[in-house]
Amino acid sequence: MRSFQAFTKEVDDIKKAVSELDAGIDRSLFQKNTCGVVFCGFEADKDELCRTLRETFDFPFFGCTGIGILSTEGYSQSSISLLVMTADDVEFSIGMTEEIQTPEDVQGFADTYRDCRRRLVGKDKLIFTYVPWLTDIVFDEIVRLLDRESGHVPIYGGIASDGWSFEDSYTFTHEGASQSKGVLMVMSGNVNPIFTIEQSTTLTTNLHKIVTKAEGTVVYELDGKPVTDFIKEMGLITDKTFVILDYLGTPFLATQKTEDGDEIDTLRCLGVIDHENKSCGYIGIVEEGSELNMVLISKEDIEKSVRVAFDAILEKIENTEDYSYSTIFCSSCAARYCLMVADKNAEGRAYAGRLPEQIKVQGVYIYGEFCPARGKNYGKLYNVLSNETFTILAL
Repeated sequence: MRSFQAFTKEVDDIKKAVSELDAGIDRSLFQKNTCGVVFCGFEADKDELCRTLRETFDFPFFGCTGIGILSTEGYSQSSISLLVMTADDVEFSIGMTEEIQTPEDVQGFADTYRDCRRRLVGKDKLIFTYVPWLTDIVFDEIVRLLDRESGHVPIYGGIASDGWSFEDSYTFTHEGASQSKGVLMVMSGNVNPIFTIEQSTTLTTNLHKIVTKAEGTVVYELDGKPVTDFIKEMGLITDKTFVILDYLGTPFLATQKTEDGDEIDTLRCLGVIDHENKSCGYIGIVEEGSELNMVLISKEDIEKSVRVAFDAILEKIENTEDYSYSTIFCSSCAARYCLMVADKNAEGRAYAGRLPEQIKVQGVYIYGEFCPARGKNYGKLYNVLSNETFTILAL
């Protein structure tokens, strides 16, 4: 598989932007099957972008919005990045769900996945999925559903972001843009995906607590006491209810058990404190019996973690025989974006000048990251939703 990338900082004049993207892609080098991945700043007119891309290119595409974009050249905020994958021995199948308005509608991801898989000749090897911010939807359920439906095929993607308004996040394909539909791309053929996740945490409170009462994304008790008591103990309690921006630097590390007895670590961002019932709502499920601990993240941790992540993935690429990698996808949490304050290129700088010539980077800042995480006991990969992480997929 080969990949080509085009990039523009033009987001106001969509026709000009797509013309610049078109000029950066050599279509004469396309092979039998071709697919595009588009990430754009949330400021762009998404409907016009999809329409103009569809009119300009004859291959299917999918993507989402982000508060920031990462490309081979580094970080940019208001921009559009197009990465084209093309191959004779890889198939791409793209679909968009029906509208997701209730928890029951999440089943639509299974339906769309089956439609995508039916169009493939070979066995599916990888699932991409991006979703807009959906109120009242537990995003873990999307990952779990696709994991069950596919028989544990690796899942990569996440929750589209905007400027923290949660009102302007979009997904899109060549069919159009939406604030209420998920998008999927299923790959088969000569695909050998490798992954890495970095959490950027270096200091914990060393007060590990067991979740003794929880339901879905809401935790009520730790060690039999209200979870808010734990936050008070840390000296970080607030009178506010919606606290997602207040606790970005102090997420919670949840060590959760898998069905086969393994353990995985996932970061959970605190979103809501219900002072009346002394509970905390997180961006992601926290199971009863999990170990929960507050951790710290700094700008220095973030930049270091990206270097570590690229060290790991580039070493894997170098040590893989009989397969040529061309593309690195990366997703970084929008919380990390905020914690970098004015130095927004800290993550882009961490890989600048280090990439093999044939490797292209296509990345986006999102509200939650879908990526396989490695179990602590057996080394097995498990599809999960994480918060405040930096994830890499190499193809």
